Amino acid sequence: MSDVQKKLDELVKQSDLFVSSPETIERLKAKGLPIKSVFTTYSEYLDKLFAEKRKNADDLASKLPHLDEKIANATIQALYEELKECFVLGIPGAGITLSVILLETALKYRLYDERLKQDPKSKWDHLEQIDFTKTVNDLVKRGVLSKNEKKELDAFNLNTRNPYIHYNIKKLVEDMRLGELTSVDVETGKVTVLKNIKPEDYPSLWFSAKRVRDKKAISSIVSFSMFWVNKVLTEN
Repeated sequence: MSDVQKKLDELVKQSDLFVSSPETIERLKAKGLPIKSVFTTYSEYLDKLFAEKRKNADDLASKLPHLDEKIANATIQALYEELKECFVLGIPGAGITLSVILLETALKYRLYDERLKQDPKSKWDHLEQIDFTKTVNDLVKRGVLSKNEKKELDAFNLNTRNPYIHYNIKKLVEDMRLGELTSVDVETGKVTVLKNIKPEDYPSLWFSAKRVRDKKAISSIVSFSMFWVNKVLTEN
């Protein structure tokens, strides 16, 4: 086991994340490897968390697209504030999900306004019964959106909104590649390095890969969403 421990110690120094099954951990413990659980108080956890989030908050805040000041809608403004908190605190997965919810809500409010023009007694309840695609199609029929704009929003719905809203995590990481993945046989100490792997083929890597994707994608997705929020709620 000394050889296994040596290999693991070397890899730990080079890595940010290790993945193992609970059974493997128990086997290593049974063989005498010094694997310990670390207890952290809530206070220590929060102090460390807030310190890490504060490091990049100023830079992130300057990159957040603004909600148009002409939009006087309490629901939209509240959703934007929640999005702002996630964006500035560096919580990209939640920020992306909120941004696509905000976009869909804005589209529905615009459709609601259009329905009220024809029928002042129109109810909001109808909007909660239709999906993103139906909302976009109805806005096209009413002349609010062009056919080209519909294509753009439909593509966003298919490739971004649906995977995030439904948490289709394997789809979200399907185009990603990992330069190399190192594994250790805990019985022999043999180290295997796989090159240019696809995280989608390794369920244990899905969430880690998604976090990388989220961090890279959040600015473009939020910018896209906010562009359309401002557009549909300010243009007549």
